[in-house]
Amino acid sequence: MVADNVKAFVGAAVLVVAVSAGLVASGLVGGGSGSADPSPAVLGDTTTPGVSDTPTPAPSQAEASPTAPPGTPITSAVDVPIMMYHIIGPPDRPENDPLAVSTDDFSAQMSYLACAGYTPITVQRLFDAFDGNAALPEKPIILTFDDGWEGDYADGYPILKEHGFVGSFAIVTGYVDAGGPYVTWAQIKEMSDAGMEMMSHTVTHIDLGTSDDETDIAQLAESKATLEEKTGKPVDYFVYPAGEPFRTGTEERQGQVVQLLKDAGYRGALLDGSGYGGQDPAAPYQLNRVRVSGGEDIYTYAGSIYGPDPDSVSCP
Repeated sequence: MVADNVKAFVGAAVLVVAVSAGLVASGLVGGGSGSADPSPAVLGDTTTPGVSDTPTPAPSQAEASPTAPPGTPITSAVDVPIMMYHIIGPPDRPENDPLAVSTDDFSAQMSYLACAGYTPITVQRLFDAFDGNAALPEKPIILTFDDGWEGDYADGYPILKEHGFVGSFAIVTGYVDAGGPYVTWAQIKEMSDAGMEMMSHTVTHIDLGTSDDETDIAQLAESKATLEEKTGKPVDYFVYPAGEPFRTGTEERQGQVVQLLKDAGYRGALLDGSGYGGQDPAAPYQLNRVRVSGGEDIYTYAGSIYGPDPDSVSCP
């Protein structure tokens, strides 16, 4: 009965998206973005919204087509869901840990995306599309993994490779090679060389909203420089630890942190589970993400991005 109700919700959501798209095409409504998600995002947090929570309403479609050819900059919010994962599949996490998505569930989610016609892209490609230097695929999606957990390499990375998917990994550089359940620099280099994208997540997962500017500046610069040295590639994108200061910080502090990111050479930044919403090129330091929690069934997962009914796109 629960599954039937969720599938009915997904079908209704698809209808809403279709109607919204028609309204935008007729000029009756404009683009939109997701609202803030009150769910916690602190490293190791075990609280999460229930898997039956209603997702943020889908945004209206952008004025610019997601498949616009290169040379056509995107000037309004575009529908590119960014999924926020943390830990994939390590056996030492509690079964009900909201941060840990089991290997089986992650595999099923990636199979769903493949069968539903989604194409994972990097954050860099999204910004290339913003600038008019690249086209987006028909159904783009971005897969992000926060903190640099070892399970993301051992369990998640092989599944991404199996599907030919790319992922974007937000690394807390101070945790690398420091023992514990985190990736090593050799693993990061292997994934980077294979086309995976690396992003900064500070050196020690600090709260940028409450720490002082001197500390913030040092952590933004050091994490970026270290990742670039270890991968041999530019690191232009940042993920706010715990979503701060965009969860509890003042508007003034948010503006100050964004300026620090610009000064440090970052081109954009990702929020923490703010919900389904259009990615606005006018707000590149506030990209929306969809939290993926442990224990979500495939219908909830599909509903969180307003995708087709999983039963209608089942893999052979």
